[in-house]
Amino acid sequence: MPFCPDCGAPTTAGDPFCGECGAKQDNPITYTVAPEEPMRTGVISMTGSGNTPSGIQLAPGTLLVDRYKIVKRIGGGGMGSVYLAEDQNLANRPVAVKEMIEMFADENARGKAIEDFKREAELLARLDHPSIPTIYQYFFDTNRGRYYLVMKYIDGGDLGARQRVSGGKVDEPTVTKWAVDTSDVLDYIHSQAPPIIYRDLKPANLMIDARANRVMLVDFGIARFVAPTQKGVTAIGTMGYAPPELFAGNVEPRSDIYSLGATMFHLLTGHDPQDNPLLIFDFAKNPKPRQLNPAITQEMEEMICRAVEHKPENRFSSAKAFGQSLQEHLRYLQEGRRGEFPIANLFETQPSQGPVHICVNCKRELAPDDVFCAYCGHRQPAKRTTAKLIVLGTSEMSAQFALNSEGESLIGRMDPNRGIRPEVDLSRYDPAARVSRRHAKIVVQGTQFFIEDLGSANGTFINGSTKLAQGRRHQLMSGDELKLGETTLKFVVS
Repeated sequence: MPFCPDCGAPTTAGDPFCGECGAKQDNPITYTVAPEEPMRTGVISMTGSGNTPSGIQLAPGTLLVDRYKIVKRIGGGGMGSVYLAEDQNLANRPVAVKEMIEMFADENARGKAIEDFKREAELLARLDHPSIPTIYQYFFDTNRGRYYLVMKYIDGGDLGARQRVSGGKVDEPTVTKWAVDTSDVLDYIHSQAPPIIYRDLKPANLMIDARANRVMLVDFGIARFVAPTQKGVTAIGTMGYAPPELFAGNVEPRSDIYSLGATMFHLLTGHDPQDNPLLIFDFAKNPKPRQLNPAITQEMEEMICRAVEHKPENRFSSAKAFGQSLQEHLRYLQEGRRGEFPIANLFETQPSQGPVHICVNCKRELAPDDVFCAYCGHRQPAKRTTAKLIVLGTSEMSAQFALNSEGESLIGRMDPNRGIRPEVDLSRYDPAARVSRRHAKIVVQGTQFFIEDLGSANGTFINGSTKLAQGRRHQLMSGDELKLGETTLKFVVS
């Protein structure tokens, strides 16, 4: 199996870029229709045979390309459906299968829909960010006359569903955390060359990855690359969330900032911008957020009002700038510091005992464990060695586990009835149950990592040859491969 020379993550033969770190790989390849082998990225030629008017949904148990077994329909619209499926080539892991049915009387409409679907697949294949679902494969099924896009299954529901469960409003710390994640992924796509403008940001297109507890940006169907000087972009979006300039064909990165502000307004106040799409953010005529929900802080209201300004130049200058303001606000909310000090004194520091930790960017004093500066949002240099285990034999980006930087990390399989909850839970990657419940552990001593077998039934092997004796610790080096039962992991230090 090939590995990325930059980060050591497993890759699929022929991938032009690493799905873990984005590094360019050797010998890129262009894939053809419906390959026999699993694939994560790359360009596929998708050419249909003509209109195939079939609106019948796929029945549970349907098998696509001898690999993806349909479990149930979980969403979709008139042009197709989204299904939960099982990938039978990789231990029946759950995947999302997005379908587009060719049902167009007008050839131009058909061509436009197909082009949008292909563009979404190819766009997603090029992107690498923890808040963008990994694409595994896309193909045209000649028997059904349908296009399919296979991607990572997000199981935490969308923000609209979370809002309904919360009674119509979501608390400010939660919305702020969601907005921090969203601004981070917007900054990523806006930083592409040329920038990618999402154009349809709203609660229904933001989902929660329950495992990572992170917001995921889904449905890139109308996102597109836009040159800084390009005008006349098609006005596509959702009324109420779409900024005024979008309908004049003048889309730009700050257009997505407006939509994020509208989304936050909806989540915090319970008032859907679609109910009054043209005037809701004219605050001279309509209530501000705090008038609709007095629990909202003044600082949050000011950020929302700035994000939804009519003119783009009056909004935050970038998604990164918006995210830094949100990150600072979240810190104040979490620490209960909001409102304790006048704004002019927020950056003053008190004499401290012991070593002083200074931001590398703005030079203000920080807490010892700060990862980001509380004042300017700049990421600080890592203060300790970190490591992770990557499961080999799968292209799933989430198949990796961060190891505790202090103490121990248990490797095994979950057993709540016996109180066994390993930090590295290999249950889903061990269908044959060859990994013991308490198989091994990794122990940190300073900057060194050691592995110790805990008396497992099938043993722990290092680099394919060395079998660990029970209770004897072996020092790990970055790049070592560990085999536990039939599951192989790669140890990577950063």
